Amino acid sequence: MTQQPWGSRQPGRGVGWGRPPQQNPYGQNPYAQNPYGQSPYGQNPYGGQGGQQRGFGQNPFGGLQPPSPYGGRPPRRRRHPFRFLVLAGLAVGLFMMAGTVTSNMSSSPAPDQGAYQNEDYQVPAPDASPPPIPQPETYEEAETLLTDNAFYAQAAPDPVRCDSEPINVRSASNSELEQHFDGLMECLVRVWEPPVVGAQWEIVRPTVTIYGSSITTKCGKAEVNAFYCGADQQVYYSNQLDEAVPVVARDRWAADVVMAHEFGHALQARTAILISSQALGQQAQDESTQLAFSRRLETQADCFSGMFMNSVAESFGIAAADQEGIRDVYTAVGDDTLSGNPNILGNHGLARSREYWGSAGLETNDIGRCNTYTAQSRLIR
Repeated sequence: MTQQPWGSRQPGRGVGWGRPPQQNPYGQNPYAQNPYGQSPYGQNPYGGQGGQQRGFGQNPFGGLQPPSPYGGRPPRRRRHPFRFLVLAGLAVGLFMMAGTVTSNMSSSPAPDQGAYQNEDYQVPAPDASPPPIPQPETYEEAETLLTDNAFYAQAAPDPVRCDSEPINVRSASNSELEQHFDGLMECLVRVWEPPVVGAQWEIVRPTVTIYGSSITTKCGKAEVNAFYCGADQQVYYSNQLDEAVPVVARDRWAADVVMAHEFGHALQARTAILISSQALGQQAQDESTQLAFSRRLETQADCFSGMFMNSVAESFGIAAADQEGIRDVYTAVGDDTLSGNPNILGNHGLARSREYWGSAGLETNDIGRCNTYTAQSRLIR
């Protein structure tokens, strides 16, 4: 979730949800984002109509999706230098979720030797000093990176083995939480390494830091939440998250869905989607447009998280019946669900939008289906 820079505007309720950072360590840098909110974006940045989403037929919110007025690409703008972009302030955090998460994964018997994909890949150790986040040089390039990124032409391997141990996040110690989520990061890298490298980008395995009621990072001060910080490219998880939002108590997969979403932001950072989205939102100098970009960023991370859960479903022992509970996680953290306002235009997306994109990821390994930047605007409400 990227924090919106309008202090008092909060998309939801609960401990730490959408609160503004206590301080901006980067002064007036417009990209110094709160790690547990999200950059505000709202309407379709390409004219309010959007393009036809690859792989989707009818619009679940009414009517057929119209074809893109730009043939799948945004209109060309005059070139602008990106010298003002400062990566150090980037930070993106997912939905703050809490309650009781019992990640009691009942491991199913392993398939025959060699059935899992990307088994020969040696996952690197967590990288506390990763290479700089890639960035575009012009706004035109940023538009292309959002709508026609080479990453979208890839597919996530399926099935992939994940040996992450089951855990009850409510009763687990900090060391147990760290061990569990560090193992989950290993699985996430194993799933996402082939498509990231196939698109000529570089993948990074983040560290996981467990904290209590608050923490100060390079992205500023965060309270209870789970978030990805673009300034150091690491992931953070509060050990009090289980006390904030009931959905985590109702689904055993919720904590892993949350962290898979956070890693989705890491994917966006490493493929230049994150910084391109934030830059174009800022360029518009319009709150509604900025909110639209933010919702596209967040719902795409939902899609990536669902796709990861699909890739490891066999290893985790996730049955078809379990998918309803996973979908409920996305619904429970919609802007309308959290705020109680069914008409809100927030920075993460309505429950129906978040469930739609999370479900899209659960149903496929085609990364192009997670291209929220060419989707019809009503799918990103």
